Amino acid sequence: MAMHVTTVRFGAEAWQQLTEVCERDEIGIAQYIREATIAALAGSLQSPQLQRHDDELDDLRRRIDRLERMAVRRRPA
Repeated sequence: MAMHVTTVRFGAEAWQQLTEVCERDEIGIAQYIREATIAALAGSLQSPQLQRHDDELDDLRRRIDRLERMAVRRRPA
């Protein structure tokens, strides 16, 4: 799937909160924004598009689950 590059601007407080959440959840800021956008779109679009975005969101969740499992295995005991 081709991806497009864009610039998103945040105020200082929103950026700080975004950074804290992403660090806590060990997810990249770009990934967080992608998933939030897909979730917002899924709630706003009609049926065929909704299903496509739901499928994409499910795929992203599976990837995150896999990455979380990998991260747990790599953490020192």
